[in-house]
Amino acid sequence: MERARMGPPARSATVAWLFCVATAALAEPTADQVLTDFGFSAADKQRVLHGEYVTAKMGAVSEPDLSFVIAFFLKTSPDALSKQVIAGELVTADPQVKAYGVLSAPGSLADFSALQLDGEEAKALAHAEAGDRMNHSAGEIALLHERRGDSALGVREQLLRVLLARYQAYRASGLAGVAPYDRGGGHVSDIASDLTKATQAATALQGCMPAFHALLLDYPRGNVAGLQERFFWMKSEIRGKATYVLAHFLVASEGAARAVVRREFYVSAGYNAEQTIAGFLPVEGGTIVVYTSHAFTDQVTGASGSLKRSLGSRIMADQMKAMFEAGRKRIER
Repeated sequence: MERARMGPPARSATVAWLFCVATAALAEPTADQVLTDFGFSAADKQRVLHGEYVTAKMGAVSEPDLSFVIAFFLKTSPDALSKQVIAGELVTADPQVKAYGVLSAPGSLADFSALQLDGEEAKALAHAEAGDRMNHSAGEIALLHERRGDSALGVREQLLRVLLARYQAYRASGLAGVAPYDRGGGHVSDIASDLTKATQAATALQGCMPAFHALLLDYPRGNVAGLQERFFWMKSEIRGKATYVLAHFLVASEGAARAVVRREFYVSAGYNAEQTIAGFLPVEGGTIVVYTSHAFTDQVTGASGSLKRSLGSRIMADQMKAMFEAGRKRIER
């Protein structure tokens, strides 16, 4: 539960309204109107308008799912905000991110030139085993084992090959190209299935931007006018452990509003995968952000799973608030 980030059925129509409102030939809604229609109380509304972050629960789409929604206000436009997201300017708002880079099309080992390993990190990778401590396919484990006893440089080469192969498979086939994680004993974690369910649950996005929703489900097939996308790799330190992440960022427009998706389709440890969908809605004086998240981790399955998910969602939401605040300071300075 190191990280975590739409809502109950009763909120679906309201979230759909938030995505669609900017497309109507009406006066731009005020922050007060948006928060009222989303169902927040008068007290919650004042908290958002005064710069606080207000959270709500969302239904999980699978057993390992930690899900939540956050609403907050920013003194900037949806367009300016989405440009910063797609440029990667807010990646380092996450203090866990220690290094990152942009992945080219079709991708090359050179794209990972800034990703370095120390001796302990290399040893952990070279001795990876099936199970829930690290996230690799059976083939990737075998590839890493080839460099047991080798230098950190040799292990790094194998890791980069693993990451590049994962990226190229996703780029070519989307979620169908995402290999499951080997948990041992014939068990796997099917992250492609979880990410598909998270996308299918985005009924608000489907209702207002059906072409964009269809593209998310069937990527790379599909077409959305004006679509912006970018791929990043990240090396994070989560609870003292090096974690390697591959992420896909997409931005689509409807009038002045923006829908922004961040899909982490590979995570080497700590949690399995994550998908966030945010609506950037123009309001008087800035933007209302409605941020929904589904993060998947095997750590909340099994006995006491419900309690673990509740606690994990709350912890992850709190972590996201801290990251959003760091990002807001950059945006509004």
